[in-house]
Amino acid sequence: MFPVKLLILRAIPSVPVGQYFPLARSLTCGVTRLSKKAEQLENEEPAADELPVTFVDDDAESTEAREARKAALRNKSRLLPQHRNMLHGVLPYEQSQSWIHETVKYKRMMLGRYGIDGSRVDPRVCFPTKKEAYEKAEYERVAFPFTLKQMMDANETARKTRKAEIEAREADVARKLEKLDQWTSDLNARIAKKEAEARAAKERKDRLVEEVRRHFGFKVDPRDERFQEMLALKEREDRKKVKEAKRKEKEEKMMEKLQKKTAQLESDAQVPSEQTK
Repeated sequence: MFPVKLLILRAIPSVPVGQYFPLARSLTCGVTRLSKKAEQLENEEPAADELPVTFVDDDAESTEAREARKAALRNKSRLLPQHRNMLHGVLPYEQSQSWIHETVKYKRMMLGRYGIDGSRVDPRVCFPTKKEAYEKAEYERVAFPFTLKQMMDANETARKTRKAEIEAREADVARKLEKLDQWTSDLNARIAKKEAEARAAKERKDRLVEEVRRHFGFKVDPRDERFQEMLALKEREDRKKVKEAKRKEKEEKMMEKLQKKTAQLESDAQVPSEQTK
């Protein structure tokens, strides 16, 4: 029974007797109510989870419940149970919570992470079934049809082919570098020929313009129609002269070739006659 602290009454001043009796009755009723409240609290047995740890009777609860209560009191992280299990290296879920937890891939992952005892998974799930083994063998047969020796030979052949191509390319580059000087000289000759032809054409044009001016005997605007007509006539005549000169040069070359060929035939004909004699 809880101790009841009685109120210490101060010295009551002298009052008439008729006023003292109501005061005494009120004090007596208050003491009686406090005594009944203390008896009621003593008879009630509060639950262990509603009382502080210091007021819990260890003999009244089981060992498992006490350990669970202590674990709950020690858990100050406010993590979810599955996350706290993962933090302490324990299987997250005691029971499957989703269809994913029943897949072979998830079970293999749990077995590899927590071991046989910690994951409670049959280790036989790590080995492929007959169907899986057949499908894998069929895939390897189609994806990798060649043996290791065949692949090594093919790699060696490809390496030799690449080496031969590189060597051929290097030889071609070296051969072209040898001809670089000749090509440079030929290019310079072609450029010089083009420049000479351009200069000759300009000189011919200037010459024709000067001839047209001498024909008229006075200075004429090159944009004048008469000047343009006469210039065109002079150009046609000049082209005829150039064409005639080229024809004569070609005839001379042909005649020279014929003469050389005739002389060669005559010399060939004289050799058998001398041998006959």
